[in-house]
Amino acid sequence: MGRKIFVSYKYADSSVPDLNLGEQTTVRHYVDIIQGLLSEEDHINKGENDGEDLSSFKESTIESKLRDKIFDSTITIVLISKNMKDPSKNESDQWIPWEVSYSLKEITRGDKTSGTNAMLAVVLPDEKNDYSYFVNHFACTTSWNTDILFKILGNNMFNRNNKNLISCQTCGGTHHIDDDHSYIHPVKWCDFIKDINKYIDIALKMNNNLNEYKIQKEL
Repeated sequence: MGRKIFVSYKYADSSVPDLNLGEQTTVRHYVDIIQGLLSEEDHINKGENDGEDLSSFKESTIESKLRDKIFDSTITIVLISKNMKDPSKNESDQWIPWEVSYSLKEITRGDKTSGTNAMLAVVLPDEKNDYSYFVNHFACTTSWNTDILFKILGNNMFNRNNKNLISCQTCGGTHHIDDDHSYIHPVKWCDFIKDINKYIDIALKMNNNLNEYKIQKEL
């Protein structure tokens, strides 16, 4: 069954691999790829379509349009890119944290309630096709650098109340097993595009077990 999916991203971030399109590649071009894949799998795109530029509207109008799109979605995919954060602005004044917060809330309009969305964080490589700014693989574990994220994203990762931990004989530490460690589940772009339905199902599994996670909904 197709799902209604909203994609949150930094439109103009160009710190991504060049797709040889004859113009500067930005995160928006990766959104186009995702939306094409979603269409092939009969999912419904509730995000901004290519050419649907909201930038000329007042912020209040943009917010209203985004509210409508997110309200009518069941899954939010956040694209993580190296320069997604604008350090000159407060996080509360940037769109991605607002979209994540709205996606996580239960919103009632009239007689209809939109529940907390299932969530995925799809990590794009940087301009050198490298993921190490955010994710690094070691012999016994994978490390995700959540400190570089917007707080509402980082605080909703590795937030399972009761972690499934094992003692590691390699490093002497403890690691969470299985794929249910984070409500906003992180996945690299190269893995996501190989099997988008696999990761959508993972996000839906977490969404079906909301009480197992400490979820931060407010900015």
